[in-house]
Amino acid sequence: MLTHLHRAMLLTAIPLLVSAQALPSADAILDRYVEVTGGKAAYQKLTSEVLEGTIAFPEQGISGKLTRYSAAPDKEYSVVELGPIGKIESGFANGVAWDKSAMIGPRVKAGEERQQALREARFNSAYEWRSLFSKTEIAGTETIDGEECDKVTLTPRSGRAETQFYSKKSGLLMKTVLTAASPMGDVNVESTASDYKDFGGILYPSRTVQKAAAQKVELTITNISFNQPIPAEYFDMPAEIKALLPKAKAVAK
Repeated sequence: MLTHLHRAMLLTAIPLLVSAQALPSADAILDRYVEVTGGKAAYQKLTSEVLEGTIAFPEQGISGKLTRYSAAPDKEYSVVELGPIGKIESGFANGVAWDKSAMIGPRVKAGEERQQALREARFNSAYEWRSLFSKTEIAGTETIDGEECDKVTLTPRSGRAETQFYSKKSGLLMKTVLTAASPMGDVNVESTASDYKDFGGILYPSRTVQKAAAQKVELTITNISFNQPIPAEYFDMPAEIKALLPKAKAVAK
């Protein structure tokens, strides 16, 4: 026979059980994102990508053009032409992550910064999330821009965890929060994705707003072309980067 105390404990526990059961698994949320943005079959057909868009720093009144080339399994080259600042290049190929600009000069990335670049260079990263993250966990729910979202913590095989927020209604990624390594030290970065559009059968956020420290960056994607031939030399390291490799390898040891 249930006592009054037992009944009270049972009635108190029911809402907690219902709440726990209502939360999907982190894996299910990430797999749902793949499905709502195109599906496994669509992602599996992709071998290369050319992304074009604009980048703007509204508070500084600076804007420019962004082009990113990527190919399976993990080749990437990006170039930003940013008005008075000039050209900013970055790439990842054959295990080497690098960037080059007039402001900082050529650099070979190491440590956490290299691990970040490796994850970003992984082709079809949304589909290949299992190869990038060793652990995924539900961390609750949160409202982003008026939409209730599942909060997911993703821990990479090497490097720092990040938190992503997926709309319960649409299954789309709404926001990402992480701590990024940079030449100036660790920076807290918050990226909000919106305006999803169909590019060649894949839904992709055409607008992303990033807030890093006191800086705001707006990215607008105008076109994405898949499975187009990309000249192999696009992924070659510049001569200035090759010249830095012996020193970078010595430091790594």
